[in-house]
Amino acid sequence: MQNYTLVKSILIYFISIVLLILLPEIGMTFNKSLALVTNGIDSPHILKSSNFSLNARNVKVIRSQGNNLWMGTSMGVIRYNKLTANDYIIYDNRNALLSNGIFSIAIGPKNKIWVGTYGGGISKMDDNKWVNFNTPQGLNDSFVYDQEFTKDSIWIATWSGANRVKGNPVFRDSWESFTVKNTSGGLIDNWVYSIEIGRNNNVWFGTEAGLSLFDGKRWLNWNHENGLGAPYTLVENDNHQVTDTLKGAHHGRRAPDLPNTESSNYRPNYIVAMLLDKNNRLWIGTWGAGLSLFDPVNHVFRNFTVQDGLPGNYILSINEGPDGNLWIGSNNGLSQFNGNLFTNYSKINGLISDHVFSIEFDSDRFLWVGGHHGMTQLKIDPVSEKLFHLDSYLNGN
Repeated sequence: MQNYTLVKSILIYFISIVLLILLPEIGMTFNKSLALVTNGIDSPHILKSSNFSLNARNVKVIRSQGNNLWMGTSMGVIRYNKLTANDYIIYDNRNALLSNGIFSIAIGPKNKIWVGTYGGGISKMDDNKWVNFNTPQGLNDSFVYDQEFTKDSIWIATWSGANRVKGNPVFRDSWESFTVKNTSGGLIDNWVYSIEIGRNNNVWFGTEAGLSLFDGKRWLNWNHENGLGAPYTLVENDNHQVTDTLKGAHHGRRAPDLPNTESSNYRPNYIVAMLLDKNNRLWIGTWGAGLSLFDPVNHVFRNFTVQDGLPGNYILSINEGPDGNLWIGSNNGLSQFNGNLFTNYSKINGLISDHVFSIEFDSDRFLWVGGHHGMTQLKIDPVSEKLFHLDSYLNGN
């Protein structure tokens, strides 16, 4: 009996500690009153650095729309007016969103904002009101990781395949489902994380098992056996120090039949991010296997890792600058790639976080970088292409 009481007391203590850690994250909403301004640091190419608290855990996605920035965080959507200090509007599960966890934000036809959520489906802002779409309407899964638009369709990436919506999404008949099963293996995996729309409305799908292409009739697939992701021997030493915090429990549950994958620090088939650039080249961010460049014409991969100059082998975000340079977010900082050289930036240079989840350019050529605890604003010198102004918007911890 005494042993039972002791075990029970230990369990209650353990659960209490876990709740103290998790409760601030679960359902937490943005609070303007916690905002504060602090001084940042000076570093080469940076004239000024100041930090501003957003009380937003992870800034997963940033989208620029005129004078507004839309930020998808683990505590909802924040609309920030760049022209007016402290001008924020917060959208979360208290005012119509079905989930506070935001995976993706896209600007659709007629400048409508679409938001993909963690367990709450997809939402569209229409006349300052949110309209929600979930599995009852035809969505494959309530976890929505990406959405892209063609002239007549919305393509949606979920963790149970992909959807195409043609027509009014209110009507069930407008929804079409694409899964491994109903495409007879055409879609390489049901866990779809990224979508890119190519020429002739070809659709690229980045999944946890590799890359798929759908041209409207035919499917093509590529994975590590075809060259996607660097070999394990090239990344083993650099990946060794990656923490379990970055890996996440989800990746441990899905272990592809690959060598040397007892832990989850190497998943060359797992595509976290994709970008189809202005030259129709497909850039692919992998989980621990670096950055892959895919030539859609010759179907050839070229891989880049820390050994080539990247700051990290876990590629979390990719974007193209106005000058055509590539910007890459990794587990170990931000990198600019001009086609020959990687130039890297980290917390030492004033970034809010070395985990770079999102990258976005606005109409004034400012670069906004989202990570743990907030976001960072960078200004690029158009002559030297060096950073000369930086503001970090921090979570007040």
